[in-house]
Amino acid sequence: MHHLRYAIKNIFRNIFLSASSVLIIGLLIFFVNILLFVIFSTDRFITSINDRISININFKDGYDNTQIRSKEFLSGIALSFSWVQVDYISREDALVLLTTRNPDLATLIESDSNPLPNSVRLSNIDINLYESLNVFIGRFRDVLQYNQESLDKKLLDYKSQFERISSVVEMLHILQFAVYILLGLFVFTVSIVIYMVIHNFVFFLQDEVRIIELVGGRPSFIYGPFILQGLIYASLATCLSICVFLGIILLVRSQALFSDFLPFLSDFSSLFVSYAWWLIPIFSCIGAISAFLASWKYIHSTIGE
Repeated sequence: MHHLRYAIKNIFRNIFLSASSVLIIGLLIFFVNILLFVIFSTDRFITSINDRISININFKDGYDNTQIRSKEFLSGIALSFSWVQVDYISREDALVLLTTRNPDLATLIESDSNPLPNSVRLSNIDINLYESLNVFIGRFRDVLQYNQESLDKKLLDYKSQFERISSVVEMLHILQFAVYILLGLFVFTVSIVIYMVIHNFVFFLQDEVRIIELVGGRPSFIYGPFILQGLIYASLATCLSICVFLGIILLVRSQALFSDFLPFLSDFSSLFVSYAWWLIPIFSCIGAISAFLASWKYIHSTIGE
């Protein structure tokens, strides 16, 4: 309890330095949140690109994923082409997707006479082995609406699309790597700022620290308040940055101008809320460690001599 009282006392001894330190640290953590948003955005964009380049293969009338041959087809792809993502789409699910993407066209289709077939969507296909996949699909022409010429064209179109976007995806991965480096630099800067702030406080209070040492004060009695002080700075700054960042996200979501990005922002805000509160203990630990190192180094190099 003594450590906490002394830490709070130190904070209010120089309230301007304390407030400016919290604001600076909060600004740095705010930029960390922006970088996390960039990482999420690039991941989402890469996923959306991969989802768009896919091949849809329809089952013949009367066939779905329950027949033996259909199961052999689906399990065969999973075993022989394990990297390929296989998504079975029932005719009912296909109608729901059509309703979402093209409501006007969907209204022309009566649910009782749904003409859409059961199908399977293949994505994440290895371009170097697409010919082997073509041969494998040909073995199940008894259950699939198989047309060699049409399938060849689909696979060639897939290869063409993949080659066009592969350079874009590669650049996005490079961007992500650069963002991770920046993220590390910002976290390191947060630790340096806390280190310097606590170092200054130890300098201002060196006479008190010397007296505590002379009367036989335990190391925890000396370092404890400074460690708590660094922890409080980091915790307050993290909470401030999270609240401001969430406020901006919610404000942007409420603007009609950004209605097209509403699903994306909703997904990100939900994800951010789930992991943002982990930032508080993480940066609190960084603050405590930086404060300990600052006080330990100064006391042992200057006062302890």
